Amino acid sequence: MAATLRTFALVLFGALLGYTPVQAHLIAAQKGTLNFVGQNAFLVLSVPVAALQGVDDDRDSRLSKAELTAHFEAIGAQIKSGVQLMGSGGPLPLQVVMLDIASPDTAPGQAATHLVVLGRFELVQNGAAPDVPVAVLSNDLSLRFSLFGTSTEEQAQDLTITRDKETQWMRLSPSGSEKSVLPGSGIVFVQYLRTGALHVLSGADHMLFLLVVLSSGWGAAALLGALTCFTAGHALTLVACVLGGVSVADRIVEPAIAATIIGMACFDLWSRRRLHVVPAAWRLVLVFGCSLVHGMGLAGALQGLTQWPSGSAPFALALAGFNVGIELAQICVALLVLAAARLFRLHPGTQAWQQTTYYGSWASIAAGSLWLVERLVPAV
Repeated sequence: MAATLRTFALVLFGALLGYTPVQAHLIAAQKGTLNFVGQNAFLVLSVPVAALQGVDDDRDSRLSKAELTAHFEAIGAQIKSGVQLMGSGGPLPLQVVMLDIASPDTAPGQAATHLVVLGRFELVQNGAAPDVPVAVLSNDLSLRFSLFGTSTEEQAQDLTITRDKETQWMRLSPSGSEKSVLPGSGIVFVQYLRTGALHVLSGADHMLFLLVVLSSGWGAAALLGALTCFTAGHALTLVACVLGGVSVADRIVEPAIAATIIGMACFDLWSRRRLHVVPAAWRLVLVFGCSLVHGMGLAGALQGLTQWPSGSAPFALALAGFNVGIELAQICVALLVLAAARLFRLHPGTQAWQQTTYYGSWASIAAGSLWLVERLVPAV
């Protein structure tokens, strides 16, 4: 079966090479495919001309047939250096099968802003002797890409990667120029666990809301209830958005997140005026409602990162890891806040802690109001 698939792929490759009129239209700009078949990985890629050095002789940001012919070897070398499939022993051999300019439909042969590349990676161990059986290395691979152009739209490269029934969508950028190729289950879970944790810890608005919730004078049991409500709320909307297809525009979600900070801080100030006679259930309901909004923001982040088809095993692991990462980060923050509050109450004292949280509520209202205005103004 593997030999049959490999033969079919090579025949298809040959057919593509022989059909000149479609060569420039095999792939859209900034797109590509990497298909694993037997002991080979076949690459089809659209590369911006601006990413190549020393090949644009007339400096018109386009590549002509004459320039391609004149610099064919140099372009091939840059492709091999800029697109690397990394194995445990380093980059795997890449054979550049075809290079052609992606001319417009209306002007075949005209100079183009993108170059179409067809290539083949050999999935063999580096340095293997000819008489040593070929070792297939379709696991534990990563793709390293550095051929980015100068314009904004040329700062991202999308790839669809397939192997048997597995599919992965990959987006590479200057800040994320190397990513795992069809990673194992454990790697997927850990990667998204880290992503979920970092999203919480690096998101100033989400972190501030969490701090407002944690500094509201909860007892241990009530604090556990608040964190449970917060977890349940954003997990509910996260699943609804990612699996249920629910979609809310960022121009609505982002201002709403800022509004939750203002609302929660105002509620706490109002509760102080009533000398904490407000039922704890009210605060729990408010936390749950606000967490539904935050879940939409988290879902937007996950949808932008998820690389696998919905319903696949890697997708489920990514979703689970992302949620676990969020919760672990929140638990760590909660433990740190509780420890700080306990130390603060011991010295300089409970009254000083209450004053600190009081002014902290006002500071949170100010920060939330600033974010709300910033996020609403572009939408006006």
